Amino acid sequence: NGNGSGNDKEKDNGNADADASKSAGIQSKGDDEIYMDGPRVPTITPLPSQGQPSSGEGIGDNVTVNASVNVNDNVSDNANGSTVTAAMKMIDEDQLQLFSQIIMTQCQTHLEHNEPRVRSLVAKVVGHHTKLGIALLSSSSSIGKTIIHRSVTLYRATLQSLKEHLASGRDTVNKSKSSEGALDDTTGWRALETNLFCIGSFVHAAGSLYFDLVRVDSDNGGNGGDGAEGNVPVPDETLLGDVEYCSVTHVNRHVRAAAIALLEQLVHACGSSFRNVNVNVNVNVNVNVSSQQVQNTNTMALLISPEQGLRQCIVNVLKVTLADNWSQVRMAASVLCRAFYLTLLDYAEQGQGQSQSHQSESESESESESMGDVQTWLTSTFPILLPRMCLNRFYLAQGVKLYSHDTWRMIFERAERFGYTGGVESVALNAGPICRYYVKMCDADNHVVREAGCQAVAELATKLGRSVKYAEYLAPYVFMLLQALIMCFHDESWPVRDEACLACGTFVLAYPELCEPELPVLFSRWTEQLTDQIWSVREDAAVALGDAIEAYGAPMFDQVLEVLQKDLPSAKSQPAMTREEYKSRQNDIQSHTNSQLYSCGSLAPKLRKGGAGRIGCSDCLITRPKAPWEATDGCIYLIRELCMRLCTNGPGTIQEGLALTDNILIPIMTELADICRVRHFPQSDDLRTTLWKQLPIIAKALGKQRFKRHYLQMFLDLLIKNMENRSDASQLSVHAAGQCAEELASIVGVGIFRGRLEEEWQREVFDRTMNERRIANNQRPGPEAFSPFGPLGGMVTSSETKTDVNVNWPPAIPKQQVVPGNAQFESL
Repeated sequence: NGNGSGNDKEKDNGNADADASKSAGIQSKGDDEIYMDGPRVPTITPLPSQGQPSSGEGIGDNVTVNASVNVNDNVSDNANGSTVTAAMKMIDEDQLQLFSQIIMTQCQTHLEHNEPRVRSLVAKVVGHHTKLGIALLSSSSSIGKTIIHRSVTLYRATLQSLKEHLASGRDTVNKSKSSEGALDDTTGWRALETNLFCIGSFVHAAGSLYFDLVRVDSDNGGNGGDGAEGNVPVPDETLLGDVEYCSVTHVNRHVRAAAIALLEQLVHACGSSFRNVNVNVNVNVNVNVSSQQVQNTNTMALLISPEQGLRQCIVNVLKVTLADNWSQVRMAASVLCRAFYLTLLDYAEQGQGQSQSHQSESESESESESMGDVQTWLTSTFPILLPRMCLNRFYLAQGVKLYSHDTWRMIFERAERFGYTGGVESVALNAGPICRYYVKMCDADNHVVREAGCQAVAELATKLGRSVKYAEYLAPYVFMLLQALIMCFHDESWPVRDEACLACGTFVLAYPELCEPELPVLFSRWTEQLTDQIWSVREDAAVALGDAIEAYGAPMFDQVLEVLQKDLPSAKSQPAMTREEYKSRQNDIQSHTNSQLYSCGSLAPKLRKGGAGRIGCSDCLITRPKAPWEATDGCIYLIRELCMRLCTNGPGTIQEGLALTDNILIPIMTELADICRVRHFPQSDDLRTTLWKQLPIIAKALGKQRFKRHYLQMFLDLLIKNMENRSDASQLSVHAAGQCAEELASIVGVGIFRGRLEEEWQREVFDRTMNERRIANNQRPGPEAFSPFGPLGGMVTSSETKTDVNVNWPPAIPKQQVVPGNAQFESL
């Protein structure tokens, strides 16, 4: 992508910059600025200035400066209200003027350079050049105004370049090597992405002054230099339109993410006017604006008022990009969403504190009225954004999922301070739009989104459906949600079927009466999933059938018992196959041709949606047929669920007159022990592995006395043989057998368990296995030992720390800034 491509993701210039900084002897500062390659900010010691700032030259005669500036703690206020940095004392003003002119000329020249790394450096320079100018505005020299003027000039050149790129589209006239004949969507967009980065860097550096720096006359094509009512700054509507187009419509995901990041910087610029940055500077290039107007500029109105174009643009962008098919774009939208809501909450909290500390009651009432209705700021966007925020908490990409969870917690913990509802009540009040959005996502083209949609629907049934307070809010939409889940039962992607199966079980447990008309369809789907090729699908089908038994009682129990008795002996009908035949089939090319396809981004199948009347139904495409032993495997999970829910010691709910007695369970367990002795097919080891993993759970549900009296002896002989047979049995089954023996011995007592072993060789096998497991547990690394997911310090033991070992390793990580900006623009 080196020749003008739109994919500006090359970041390898960072190491060269770091080496250059070290060779130059530049000292680094801590948390004020974080570059892409680490903290590299030169230390600046603020010194008191002499005199007041003078009228500037180069930026225009109409510029007035009446400022008390505090930017990132690099500059501090003094008694005279003006400051000067150590750099101004060390560097001659003429040299600084010349350097500023040269560097901005080079930025202008290379703004559309073919190499994306050069364009990224241009964006860096623009941001820091603007910060320097703002920091020097309060000095007695006019150099700050000149620097700002040059930054604004380059900003407008970047805007013009952005418009030209959008007008010309993809690089087709002067084709670059990276875009000629390209069939992808990432190449051929030239400097579009880096133009957005450059604008974002300027906004990030200027902060709340951005709206004053770029204010233009209406005669020059602007949108009103004096602002709206209440001195609200009016942003460039053309820029907002271009950014919205780049965020929502543009085909390049990197361009969409960059445009969303630019919107985030505009949000921080609005919020920086009331945060810890005390800026009162009137710097306007084309318009005479009084100092009083700048002091009263209400940048937060751009985010609060529903009529403002910036707020509308943000909501429109989030509506689409929070559901983008690319995780990169979805993550950028999640960051923007958090910044948007937290900025509103910060402003509301500050206004609330100010209204409580005003001297007079009339002033307090006036301030309270000016803050407006805080709940309206949030609730007006909830029907649009809340469904997308909810769903992203289940998205497959861990970054998006965890970030969305934290955002949800931050927003509603702080919203409750204003007496507003929490997260659950907000979902209940917006149940309509949330349910409609979930149904739409259950039919999405992306199988990952369909899986997240099923999980989100299950959460509704758990959090709202099983709550006495909120169940009625969800009741009108149960049938609609249930139809969406039944559709997902036919999906080609097994994770989607898996989640749909669990969600349906949760719904019948929460709304048994409303789900009863669909019960025949659901029961057939559950029993079909009980014999699925995927073990987790079989397990979750058993869980759903257990939920159905709790919901409908004895009639459902009788149906489930019939299915159990019918499918349990299926493993005996499995065709015979030797292990050698099984291995040769695994390596046969023809056996793997036209088989399951998998997505490059996950282990889930890359599959289409299924269902009646649509291409992609799981019943009509090539897939591995179900094996009879898998039905027996599913029945083991079903026996576990019956014991957990219907036995006295189980954690489930026991309905009156419904219990799994020994008269019913002993024949089932006897047949299970007999069936698991089969060895005429290689997968029999997998069947026994499942048995050994579930048997301790069954024993705990039945209770010590009941299990020891009736069921322990059934499985001891098979268990010990599996522990002994290390040459023929799979290692998974041998390990599972050893763990099962250890857990059963702890339940009934080691002495009792060992006493039930009739042969001496059985006791020897048990003793040897327990001793091996005891040694393995003692050698298991502790919490401070090395882990591939932990710090590198665990690799060095105490005996090895004799020579040249850095006891402070790993080095301390700088504290991450939350506001303003994200990592991208902090680095720029």
